[in-house]
Amino acid sequence: MLKNAYVFFNVLLVLLICVANPVSAQVTKVFGKVYDPLTNEPIAFASVLFLGSSIGANTDIDGKFSLETSLAVDSIRASFVGFLPATIKVVRGRTQEINFALRLNKFDLAEVEIKAGENPAIILLRKVIDHKPENDREKLNAFQYESYNKLEFDINNISEKFKNKRLFKPFNFIFDYMDTTASNKKPYLPVFITETVSDVYFQRSPKLKKEIIKGSKVSGVENETVTQYLGDLYSNINIYDNYIYLFGKGFVSPISGISQLYYKYMLMDSAYLENKWCYKVTFHPRRKQELTFNGEIWIHDTTFAIRKLNMRITSDANINFIEDLAIVQDYEFVNDTQWMLGREVLVVNLAANETKSKQTTGFIGRKTTYYRDFILNKPMGDKFFSGSEIEMKNEAMHQNAAYWDSTRGESLSESERKIYAMIDTIKSIPAYKRYANAVKILATGYTEIGWFEIGPLYSFISTNTVEGLRLRFGGQTSNNFSTRLVLSAYGAYGLRDNKLKYGGTARFFTSKRPRQFFGFEYKNDIEQLGKSANAFVDDNIFATLLRRSPSNKLNDVEQEKLYFEHEWVEGFSNRITLTHSEYSPRGKLDYTYFRNDIRTDSSNFLNNSELSFHIRFAYKERFVSGKVDRISLGSSYPILNILYSRGIKDVLHSAFEYDKLLIRVEDYLYLGNFGLFSIRAEAGKIFQTLPYPLLYIHPGNNSFVYDRTAFNLMNYYEFVSDQYLSVKAEQHFGGIFLDRVPALRKLKWREVASFSAVSGRLSNKNRALLANPDVFSDLSNKPYLEAGIGIENIFKILRIDNIWRLSYLDRPDIAKVAILGTISITF
Repeated sequence: MLKNAYVFFNVLLVLLICVANPVSAQVTKVFGKVYDPLTNEPIAFASVLFLGSSIGANTDIDGKFSLETSLAVDSIRASFVGFLPATIKVVRGRTQEINFALRLNKFDLAEVEIKAGENPAIILLRKVIDHKPENDREKLNAFQYESYNKLEFDINNISEKFKNKRLFKPFNFIFDYMDTTASNKKPYLPVFITETVSDVYFQRSPKLKKEIIKGSKVSGVENETVTQYLGDLYSNINIYDNYIYLFGKGFVSPISGISQLYYKYMLMDSAYLENKWCYKVTFHPRRKQELTFNGEIWIHDTTFAIRKLNMRITSDANINFIEDLAIVQDYEFVNDTQWMLGREVLVVNLAANETKSKQTTGFIGRKTTYYRDFILNKPMGDKFFSGSEIEMKNEAMHQNAAYWDSTRGESLSESERKIYAMIDTIKSIPAYKRYANAVKILATGYTEIGWFEIGPLYSFISTNTVEGLRLRFGGQTSNNFSTRLVLSAYGAYGLRDNKLKYGGTARFFTSKRPRQFFGFEYKNDIEQLGKSANAFVDDNIFATLLRRSPSNKLNDVEQEKLYFEHEWVEGFSNRITLTHSEYSPRGKLDYTYFRNDIRTDSSNFLNNSELSFHIRFAYKERFVSGKVDRISLGSSYPILNILYSRGIKDVLHSAFEYDKLLIRVEDYLYLGNFGLFSIRAEAGKIFQTLPYPLLYIHPGNNSFVYDRTAFNLMNYYEFVSDQYLSVKAEQHFGGIFLDRVPALRKLKWREVASFSAVSGRLSNKNRALLANPDVFSDLSNKPYLEAGIGIENIFKILRIDNIWRLSYLDRPDIAKVAILGTISITF
């Protein structure tokens, strides 16, 4: 009886407690992760707190947290210095997972300065710099590894207004692929993905590199050369370099020898990272709008190597179209002897209009690379590195799903897996083909119709003083016709001279690897001599609209050209060309010359046959190739051109025999925070006597468009030489001065300076050959000089230069100073 009463009493007590305090038994448990949505990297030591309570915790080194409470809470908040806090609703009385995606706070934080002896972060930094030689992997005699690269492009900040645009109506289904997995992360749409697996080899002496691509999978792109540049060799970021080059800009490394001039440092924490005791040091820029980073590095306490880094460019850096850019690197201690990069994440947020107050739709590019299977100090031998620096195995683009599942550094998300199917579907939609054709017209001037491409459209109407209004129509065969044989033809008619002009070309590729082809060209047309290779073509509507002076010194030209080109390796090629030309002057041009020594027989008609041999060498030049043509991505080394020409007398009634030699060297030098310097030097010599048009006519410019390869205030046909030396140089300062002017800083204008000079001579024999030698000038007295200063990056696309002519100022019909402009789109 007493026992039953005791049990009854306890049950009653429990019921009374529950009634009196009904929520005390409702425990709310929350676990999850705090991370940076741009890089997907965890945010360690972030604060997580139930709102309205004192219950909270910090995330661990992996950004994870776990909280629970019996209080009546309805929200949880995460925050971390430098990031915008985020608050998310919770369901009371339940266990739930909540992941926080904290976005970077782009507004400046108040600076705190602590003075108490030497900054311990600076002490660590000096040790890191002192140990850079032994910690940089490039000091090894040789090393090799396997790399897995994944590159993905997503459309982010997608609003309902963006989805309802008329442009996207045929593609509405793609928005079903949007990723909305994170609790407070804005949805994004994956649109492109590529994966590459490679074996990569390095040798220090001589410095050699080689990459063998074993697997490649690219959504929507079936192009082997594109695949080559999605591999490993062209994507390395070495934190131990003094400058880190991104989009052609030199950012100061936080462990550069001059880093203290650009950064402030603070020691924040210490912890074990995979059994290695490390110190966490944060850094931020000393000044605004310089090419620097914000971030943190973890430094190993014994070797003073970088164990991990997480950094992003400063929000006000003078770089275009980049809203954010982040770099994450994890290093591993291989064989307990050398720190090697084990994982790298590079994320770029691209937006046409970067603004702090409004997030616009843009692209995010994410490149994730895993490095594994390291082999150190086992050289492969120089012979192994012969041939192309990048090779692709035959089976690389045909690997099956099982291969990719076994070689990926990380599994693909469901949205990433669907990208391949989505791209194939998009390409089958007729609207896609219409949009693709519109983009092609803007980029090339051609529109494709089956086997043919009509264009270039911008050459259909133009004017000059000889022809008056000139009408033209032409085109070329498309890739649907052939990728080995390319034909083109055009016809034009001048309404003033009532003459028909026409021409055509043919190219036949005997091989694509190596690149080898024959070509033939014919034209019977009017031509402007003395232009640079960079100038507008003659019959171009833009050349007509932007002309500074009348185009009244022209030539009737009938020309046949036969050539053969062979590329031995990428960047090293030869071309042999046989050219026959017939010239006669039009408009105000006169080059009457004497055909005998006693000056009794003269002519203004030139008949010339020439055999030329061209050598072009650009060490490690990179290209992106289409099915026929290709675009050079440049070279990190000087580019050399050598052209030797031999005039062949009595071939097709040719009247001249001569030898010409031209040598040109051009180079770009990246100067870190001081910008980019470009130089172009050229020398030429003619060894015999020739009439005016066959001499070296120095390239002038009669338009309002700045031409970096011409003398911009020199008129056409103004100066000629039979031997000369010229130099053209530009210094792009990248805003190093204007960024220090508060009133101009937000404009992100950039300074540019230019200088051009040419010195030459003309022999008395060549001068005496002409019946009227006063129609031109030579440079025997002094060099021709011009200089300019300008501003580029105006509205992100314009460059304006003020050019001064510094010599030969007494000549008639010249411009001593001019303001010229051009379109210049750069990051």
